[in-house]
Amino acid sequence: MTWTTAYLAALADPAGTPPFMPQPRTFATAETVRQRVRVLRGGTTLRLVLSNEFGRTPLVFDTVTIADADLPVTCEGRTSWEVPPGGTATSDPVLLMFDAGHELTVDFTLGDNAEAGAYLHSAQRTGEVLGSGERFTSLYWITRVLTNAPANGPVIVAFGDSITRGDGTSADLDQRYPDHLQRRIGSVGTVLNAGIGGNRLLGPLFGPTLPDRFSRDVLGTREATHLLLLAGLNDVGLGATAAQITDALFALARRADEHRIRPIIGTLTPMMGSVYETFRAAGAETTRAAVNEALRAQSDWPLVDFASEVSDPRDASRLAPVFDSGDGVHPSDSGAAALAAAVDLKLFKGTGVTATC
Repeated sequence: MTWTTAYLAALADPAGTPPFMPQPRTFATAETVRQRVRVLRGGTTLRLVLSNEFGRTPLVFDTVTIADADLPVTCEGRTSWEVPPGGTATSDPVLLMFDAGHELTVDFTLGDNAEAGAYLHSAQRTGEVLGSGERFTSLYWITRVLTNAPANGPVIVAFGDSITRGDGTSADLDQRYPDHLQRRIGSVGTVLNAGIGGNRLLGPLFGPTLPDRFSRDVLGTREATHLLLLAGLNDVGLGATAAQITDALFALARRADEHRIRPIIGTLTPMMGSVYETFRAAGAETTRAAVNEALRAQSDWPLVDFASEVSDPRDASRLAPVFDSGDGVHPSDSGAAALAAAVDLKLFKGTGVTATC
């Protein structure tokens, strides 16, 4: 049976979480953690892929359950799981009829005290520890949901940082720009969100760098047809040069080309209204503008001019107020919708998408 990716989360190392981000937690023996993810392709059978990629001890679950269908999820025939440090584990097939857009609810009952192991600090979907009243919007352990349904039409991996991940958009309402793009494309394609807030092209901040995780998140999606690349603001804020950033973006585009994945590069969105000082550092706006100039000048790969779509008409260095989530750098729900609207669906022509508004 051929398996395709119905849900993707790019997870990172909890130990490297900067203090200004939501912090990971340790879960106790016998706690039940409930999390929800929305699958983008339907099917009749699914498999969960759980990650302990950055863990230092085994990740042990007494049970894993699809709570909305009351179905046990087994691993190698056992109801209990043990995911080794540095590894992942893929469940046995679970027979379940589900449609694209189904919200899958998964319960994890801990068999031992567990560190996060691998997580996404801002997943924009609420999880909870049952019986405790504790809620959180980070995602733990679930890195993919696989389906037996074939991947028809384009499979687009939206690859980037917090702008892609959707920081600043409303939790539980699917308001990230890849969500809006998915709605524009409809049932004839899939937009997988491989964003990590705080991610970089050139060095550490949070998570493996984009080049370091390219094989995991892009090439690991074997059915991927397109790479939608929006990254570099964190590198600008931390002092990288325009040449360093554009070289890194072009290197990722070449890697995609080499694997017959069509790269599409996005311009860097405005940031000078940011509440974060790093984005307003001397020379930062000059660097961002130079990166965007180089991206617009190149002719090797298609371009999405995200920056022009959401900039303030009175000051192109800032987000338009209507598109600002409030921190001056992350687009709001309407800003994320504007980013998705900037993507010309003709870029996916020939892979099942009709170019409509």
